[in-house]
Amino acid sequence: MNNLQETFKVMTFNLRKDSFFDRRNRWTYRKDMVIDFIKKSNACIVGVQELLPNMKKDIEEKLEGFSLFGQGRSKEFSDEHSDIIVSNDDVEVDFSKTIWLSKSPEKSGSRAFMAFFPRICTICEVTFKSSGRKVRVYNAHFDHISGFARALSVKIIWEYMDKFQSENPMPTILMGDFNVSPKNRIISKLRGNHHNYQNIELKDAYHEKSKSTMRYNTYHGFTGRVHGSRQLDYIFVSNDLEVVNIKIDRTRQDGKFLSDHYPIVAELKFKE
Repeated sequence: MNNLQETFKVMTFNLRKDSFFDRRNRWTYRKDMVIDFIKKSNACIVGVQELLPNMKKDIEEKLEGFSLFGQGRSKEFSDEHSDIIVSNDDVEVDFSKTIWLSKSPEKSGSRAFMAFFPRICTICEVTFKSSGRKVRVYNAHFDHISGFARALSVKIIWEYMDKFQSENPMPTILMGDFNVSPKNRIISKLRGNHHNYQNIELKDAYHEKSKSTMRYNTYHGFTGRVHGSRQLDYIFVSNDLEVVNIKIDRTRQDGKFLSDHYPIVAELKFKE
């Protein structure tokens, strides 16, 4: 982290769950690459999705100097996590919790009507050790089938944002795999801040900073596709954060992809 300019990097990264059907792209063949990539990214806050318990164990054991926060989405806290990973050298986590993106967000394992799985959002409040500045981070994975469930997910997250901002306002980051393209009404709602909360105003970091009008994928299904409409991953930030730089990272190692999604890495700066 660049202490002099108060800039810092964040990343959203769908790791692709460990699936038998992926064969040579299974987690066991990718885990060392992913862990090495996170280390070298210089991101001090990383939101991951599709993190299964065995994958979390590997990261906890091998990603030295980082800590993971979050719970599994099932009633027993197993199955997929949407954890927030932080660099211990750069930040300290003051508070963390997992909510379920349903009408009962405090009930573990609950899911929205027509949602295929329980869906979750992990929330962390972090303090930067170099400056004492604070940021509140939300990392979510929306349902891949139900538009109703996705709309409810946004509503629940806004409600929690309003609650926490009313109690203790701070710069806010929302990131994750929202499972919709940029033209979807969910993204329009988020970009347009279509809510009644006066203390919430977010901007789409990639949409704001990218100078290209060409559409890019973040989901490529291990094919390496670049252009198209499958941008499913997003980073939104509040107006008290400046987007210095942002990119879709297409890193490969020895011709292998890190995941079936490309991560998005944003460099942010606190506004004075």
